[in-house]
This record gives sequence, structure tokens and C-alpha cells, in this order.
Amino acid sequence: MRRIAVMSLTLSLAALLAAAGCGSGDKPKAAKTPAAGAADCGKVDAAGGAPAYLKVTKGSAPCADAVSVYKAFFAEVADGKAPGQGSGGGLAVQGWSCVIYPPDKIQQNGRGADCTKGGTTVTAFQNAH
Repeated sequence: MRRIAVMSLTLSLAALLAAAGCGSGDKPKAAKTPAAGAADCGKVDAAGGAPAYLKVTKGSAPCADAVSVYKAFFAEVADGKAPGQGSGGGLAVQGWSCVIYPPDKIQQNGRGADCTKGGTTVTAFQNAH
């Protein structure tokens, strides 16, 4: 049962980060652009292999840290250690608190996940900005 839930979460996350709105019949909404000056930290593969584009959207953090946290976070998701998508539950990874958003939130603003630590937030977007 746990393997099915993990597989479902992994496939769901991959699908959502790759194409929000998929299967809804509606065109995906354009993602809002992050705040000016947000540091672009490149792309990592989300659980399931979909691309996730990282930006430091609040505060500051070295991109190497952002990439490391998200790689570890997505590995935890793939291993079934994260709460259900959109559950509001977070997962602690390398001292950061990370959460995956539900499909409707991803469709609204393109944010697939946030990891926060102190006054810093690193966001995984479904599309490059």
C-alpha cells in the first residue's frame, strides 16, 4: 500500500511540475514571475524526473545549498518520506522546511514547492523564468 502511495505521489509531482493543468482540458495558467532580483539557481530533477527550476525568492542562500536541499528533498519524496502532496505537512531536509503545493496552487502561480530556513525561501517552479 505504501509503495502505491509513493508511486502515486511521485507521478503526481512529476506531472504537476511538468505541466500544471494537465488533463483538466484547460490551458495551464501562466506562472507569475518571481520578485525582481530573485537568484536563479538552475534546474534539478524533481521526483519522477520532471524539471524543477529553483529561485531564491526571499532572503539569500548560495545556489549550491539550494540545489543540495532540493535534491535531498526530492529524493525523500521519491522514497515516500514526504507527507501527501498539498497536505500542508512539511518535511525537514538539511535544516530546511520543505512543502509541495497542491495542483490548484501550482496552476495559480507555477510554484511547485518551497523550502524555507530562517528568513530565506527557495522556490521550485514548474517553468524557467
